[in-house]
Amino acid sequence: MKHFNKKDPQLEDFEAKLMEFDGHIETVNIIGANHQIGALSLKTDNVKGSLKDYINQWKETFSRELHKKAKNLLEQLSDEIKQIRIKIDKPVKDIDSLGSVMFSLEEIRKKQSDISLQFKPINEMYNLVETYFSDSMDKEEIYQKENMNKIWDQLVLKSITVRNELQGD
Repeated sequence: MKHFNKKDPQLEDFEAKLMEFDGHIETVNIIGANHQIGALSLKTDNVKGSLKDYINQWKETFSRELHKKAKNLLEQLSDEIKQIRIKIDKPVKDIDSLGSVMFSLEEIRKKQSDISLQFKPINEMYNLVETYFSDSMDKEEIYQKENMNKIWDQLVLKSITVRNELQGD
């Protein structure tokens, strides 16, 4: 895993590796139940089972690593959105607080397309994780993943409301 991570793997690299493991499992499945060596007949069920277990352990290790990366990106994005929400939720009492809110509104406007682009790789990572390792997410993480677009859209609407209130509309 350390060797794989040194290459700064992208989503495609994880997907290729996980598909490679599936290919190895298929190769093991092709092996017959008995292997004849001269007068000796060997049963391969235990060896096949052990090989599949070993391959599945590697597959799980790579899936966990991908999940860790996806979760980290999701948490960073969620924290960024929360921080911006906190800034625009502050009441405007003086010129400094007005400046802070205006800066936050500008930040939202600038990040609007950028944030939307960040959703796609996170969703793709989670889709791959769910394909190979579906039991790894807790309820809060599932909620964050499924609602991050909605939460961002709500923040954008909130920023429009705040801007209109500040303009006196």
